[in-house]
Amino acid sequence: MLAVYSLSLPLPAGMESWLRSQIPDSTLAVIARRKRQSDQHLSLLAHGALRHFLAPLLGCTPRAVPITTLEHGKPVLDLDDTDLHFSLSHSGERVLIGMADRIIGVDIEAMRLPVKPGLVEHCSVPSERSWLKCDLDFYALWCGKEAALKQAGTGFHIQPQELSLNGHPDYGCTVQSPHPILQDLVVHSHRPVENYAAAICLNTPFAPWTVSLLDSVELPDTKLT
Repeated sequence: MLAVYSLSLPLPAGMESWLRSQIPDSTLAVIARRKRQSDQHLSLLAHGALRHFLAPLLGCTPRAVPITTLEHGKPVLDLDDTDLHFSLSHSGERVLIGMADRIIGVDIEAMRLPVKPGLVEHCSVPSERSWLKCDLDFYALWCGKEAALKQAGTGFHIQPQELSLNGHPDYGCTVQSPHPILQDLVVHSHRPVENYAAAICLNTPFAPWTVSLLDSVELPDTKLT
C-alpha cells in the first residue's frame, strides 16, 4: 500500500470544530501553542485528517489512534509489528499525508523564489551540483533530503550535507550517506500543484506515485483507498 494525500487551507465553515473532535486533548494543547492561527489550522488539518484515515484501518475512534513520538520527534503508531506507517508534512497553506506498508517519509515545501545561492551551498554536496540547474531542481533536492531524514526518523539531527542523492529525484534516486540508517533509501520527488514541491522516501524501490488532492470540505466523508 502507498497512498499520498494533500489538503489545503482555508478551513471551510465548521471544519475546525470537526477536526478538533478527531484529535486528543494532549495534541490539541501542543497545536494551541503555535502563535499564528494559520499555523494552528494547518496542524489541525494534518493531524485531524491523519487520524480520520487511520481510525477505520485500526478499528478505533480517531482520538484513540495510538500515536507516539520517537526520540527526534517522528510520530509513529504505538503498535508492535505494525505494517501500517505514516508521515506528515505541511508548508505554506498545504498539508501532505503519506501512508504505506513500509516506513515512509514525506515532505512538502511552498517554493520561495528565487533560491539564495548560499542555501544551495548549505544543502547540497559537489556531486549533486551537476544536475542542480534551476530553482525547481533545488526544491526537488531539498524535499528529497527532508523526506529521507523523516523516513529515517532523524530529522535535522543529521545535516543535509551528510547525505547525497545519486541522481535527480524527479526520476527516482537512492540516498548515499555514511549513516547506515540513510544508506540506499529510495526517493522520488513530485510537484503536486503550482508553487509546491514534494517528495516521498521508502526503503525499497516503488512505482511512480501521484498525490490525491482532496477538498477539505469533503474530508469527513472521505475514506482511505
